[in-house]
Amino acid sequence: MGILIRDAESGWREPAGMGYENESALQQILHAHPNLVPGVSEQAVACREFQSGPDRADIVILDVQGKLTLVECKLAANPQVRREVIGQILDYASRLWRMDVDEFERVWRRTDGGRGSPFEELDDQDGRIRTAVKVNLASGRFNLVLAVDDLNDDVKRIVEFLNAVTVPATGVIVVEFTHAQDGDVEILIPTAYGSDLVEAKAAVHAANEPAWREEDFLAWCEANDPTATPLILEFLGALRATGFQIVGGKAQTPSLNCSIGSPRGVKWPVALYTSASSKEAKVEVRFPDFRGQPEVQEALAQGVEAIPGIPIPVGLVRQTDFRKRPNIPARDFTAEQLRALPSAVAAAIRG
Repeated sequence: MGILIRDAESGWREPAGMGYENESALQQILHAHPNLVPGVSEQAVACREFQSGPDRADIVILDVQGKLTLVECKLAANPQVRREVIGQILDYASRLWRMDVDEFERVWRRTDGGRGSPFEELDDQDGRIRTAVKVNLASGRFNLVLAVDDLNDDVKRIVEFLNAVTVPATGVIVVEFTHAQDGDVEILIPTAYGSDLVEAKAAVHAANEPAWREEDFLAWCEANDPTATPLILEFLGALRATGFQIVGGKAQTPSLNCSIGSPRGVKWPVALYTSASSKEAKVEVRFPDFRGQPEVQEALAQGVEAIPGIPIPVGLVRQTDFRKRPNIPARDFTAEQLRALPSAVAAAIRG
């Protein structure tokens, strides 16, 4: 890819440098910014040099839904970039396949410089992410990403073939990360190949996975957390009256996701979950979904804490730079608080 730059003192010119010093440089960028990988959210966390056997996967990414992405970095100068890289990433995936989730956590902590648990980083208070990871490890449900500095036809062909013959839950893409540097300015341009194939496969898989219905959620509450049922009914009514759309989630136990339009498109700031371990229906406000919009996060925080006695720990959320996604038992709220919450969230998001 050709790149030209200019500033106020000169016309268009090629940057002084192109490419990476080594593969480690590309690893460092993706480890620090995993959301550069297609399909990965801003809330995801990453582990570098994940050692699940004699060799190490360059990067393993864990997202807030429990989705796992494996990344292998290869530069064009490396002869393995054509064929061997495919074997490498499949080997790493096979070593993760059927790994115990506790072992996954131990390896992550051990190989990522003794950092805290990835589940703690993602604020997995009720174990939903851990449960999803357990399922994904057992079934081999991963996205495999080849990160390169120069696409080649051999890798493109292999990516097409693997997406054609693998199960819908497994996707394979290659991303070219073009890197240029001119003085103190660096430019990174990602170009993905195979994303459309993976998205098509994922859509087929999602269509075949049944979503929970509201009646499923309410039936679960009646059986496990009956004091929450009238509160949930109040909350659902207030959400609809404020303009939220409510759709069934696909968690292991009944869940509902609530969306609303905003100047930046449709957002999903509120969710309702059920916890099999604590037998509680829970309400969640997704502050981390707006990490790129600090003004919205603060407006959301102010709107929520303005509701008298609201049990959502807004101060703690601020202390963690809005990384927490507090999910609070519905029975800890009053009906008045749940009637007020949708309006406060909507006002903050719509601006």
